[in-house]
Amino acid sequence: MAAKDFIKDLSSGAQKVYKKYNVLSSLVIAQGCLESGFGESGLAKSAKNLFGVKGTYNGKYVLMWTYEQDKRGNVTRIQAKFRKYPSYTQSLEDLGSLYTRLSRYKAVVGEKNYKKACQAVKDAGYATDINYPSKLINIIETYNLTQYDDIANVPDDPDVPDNPDTDLPFPSKEDLGSESEKNENLPKDTYFNQIFVASKDGKDLIEIIGTSIDMTDNAEGKKDITFNLIRTTDNQAEFNLLVPDNVIYLDEKVHKHQKYFITDVDLKQDENGTVTKSIKASHVFVLLINKRNDDVKPITKKMKIKEALDIALKDTKFTYVLKDSESKFPEIEQENFGDKNSSELLSQIIEDYEAELDVDNYKIIVYKKMGKTIDHTLDSRVNMKGINVSFSTKNSTTRAWGYGAMKENKTASTDDKDKEKPKEPEYLFEPILYIHPDEDKYLLDGEYRWGEPLKDETIKKPSTMLSKLKKHVNPFPEITVEIDYVNVFDEELLDIQEEFWKGDTLHIIADTGYGITYESDVRLIEIQYNPLNPYSSPKLIFSNTRRSIVDYQLNATKKILETKKYFDDVRLADFTSQ
Repeated sequence: MAAKDFIKDLSSGAQKVYKKYNVLSSLVIAQGCLESGFGESGLAKSAKNLFGVKGTYNGKYVLMWTYEQDKRGNVTRIQAKFRKYPSYTQSLEDLGSLYTRLSRYKAVVGEKNYKKACQAVKDAGYATDINYPSKLINIIETYNLTQYDDIANVPDDPDVPDNPDTDLPFPSKEDLGSESEKNENLPKDTYFNQIFVASKDGKDLIEIIGTSIDMTDNAEGKKDITFNLIRTTDNQAEFNLLVPDNVIYLDEKVHKHQKYFITDVDLKQDENGTVTKSIKASHVFVLLINKRNDDVKPITKKMKIKEALDIALKDTKFTYVLKDSESKFPEIEQENFGDKNSSELLSQIIEDYEAELDVDNYKIIVYKKMGKTIDHTLDSRVNMKGINVSFSTKNSTTRAWGYGAMKENKTASTDDKDKEKPKEPEYLFEPILYIHPDEDKYLLDGEYRWGEPLKDETIKKPSTMLSKLKKHVNPFPEITVEIDYVNVFDEELLDIQEEFWKGDTLHIIADTGYGITYESDVRLIEIQYNPLNPYSSPKLIFSNTRRSIVDYQLNATKKILETKKYFDDVRLADFTSQ
């Protein structure tokens, strides 16, 4: 296309930008000419994209090869998604919008002198080329672009959003303070925790007496219970109601009248004629596994956690409450979000936004990090019967490859020779190698710790794959701490130490006559307890502290030195006593 024809195509859109954003038409046209090679660049031809803007426009994009550099200076060739515009006008408008949205371009907006405007663009950091202003000025003067700075006769257009939201509207599922749904037939005020069984409709409601509950509660909102009930002459009705899909109502430590569904029933009769039912039940939260919105088109966009939750909980009875400000959660570039059932979407939200969940029946309580550091020590000399600390570097990795979606092979080969040749798979973007920034600290005998390749055909964007790889590659050792806790009830202790719950950080000290076995601050992520007995001794599982294996090696060396010093002192004492 001739330069003059190309400029003519840009002129109308550039004048609308000047009218709307107060950025000189001559500057905008000159940049369009320079950045796109007067419309001859691949992006300009295939996507009307004059300025190399990445992302999508009304869901439209083209894939182009480009280079990206990480913080360590590593350059990776990737296939990125670039906006595809219906015409040059929208591409020009994006540039005008950019100048008004970013404060560093304030000297560009409103400047009437084209030479000063060209210099202001360079000074604001748009380009690193020191000759960028002179190149723009040369184009403006060569093609007399200042003639388009006269916009007196340009009509006012109604304001339209720069990026119209073409996604389906999702009603908010955020809870604004309503009470969590409870069965009205349950007792309102009780001092001790209780358990009831009910029919599916919740009407045939009977208390279960004489059983002990084993409940598991973790920081992902998943809660399960198991218990046994022996049939007697006094419990025939409740015993008979214990069948799959019937409802259990349980008072937990924190949330009362929680709704569970019976999933497994094991009926046994022994040689003495004693009949026992073993029951497994899952919290109503498990219902989300059956909810999938196949009518919702998967969404690819940068998404905040509220929008992700609205999509995950669409058309369900569940609502959510954010206990931390939305700004504390990252904004994630989601790809094909929604193409899973609601339970899987919530698991993805937990991973992507690093969130933690608690559930109060149909209300999901979302934390950035639940719990707090509390004044409560688990001590092997007082309230801890035993401790099991497991360390493993078997799954530690420092680097891995990531493979995304493959290209569709729409044309079949008719050449028999071609059919015999094995073809390399073609991907939408080249495989990405991610290397942990501290890899050098975790080499094993000088060798890299390779992780299993991450293969996910739903991923079509390099940036999404890179985010997944950063979580996939983990050089830290896996550390599991399990505690046999003894609930010591002493009124004097109530004044000097706090009660703990999941999410809380406690101090652990385990020692013997030979010295300290383990001491650390650890975070409780899962608790197994009997909610019907406030004095029961729960089983506690603590999170991986993600400390470097070097820390543990140094700690072990310190203990060896302390032990050596101890024996040296003993020998010295024996010698001096003679």
